Amino acid sequence: MASRRKPAEPTGTAPFAHLRGLGFALALTAFFLIVISFFVSVTGLTEVAARWIMVAGGVIAALAGSYQTGKSMGRAGWLNGGITGLIYAVILLVLALLLDMGLSARSLITLAAGFTLGAAGGVLGVNRR
Repeated sequence: MASRRKPAEPTGTAPFAHLRGLGFALALTAFFLIVISFFVSVTGLTEVAARWIMVAGGVIAALAGSYQTGKSMGRAGWLNGGITGLIYAVILLVLALLLDMGLSARSLITLAAGFTLGAAGGVLGVNRR
């Protein structure tokens, strides 16, 4: 039986790998939002607690999406994952602007956290390849 070898070259091209990872992160975020909304309406879960659970869900989504990007790209995981995490954070900030939540100093922290979490996920994705 022949053993499977890892391909020497990356399998994904940059735009599609980033889009796939970003789509996975946004789909995961939507899933968390629906589940948390259900629990708020059915149980006694407060909106404050739901907000913190959603923050944790966003962290998981950013890590998972950038992990997918790093795994697809196969190289420069910190950069490719960081780009995916940064774009994810920008999309969330644009949605916040559309909902009249405004921007503040926390927005810069959100962008930095998006890049940092993305970089970590990308590194994990490249190393799990």
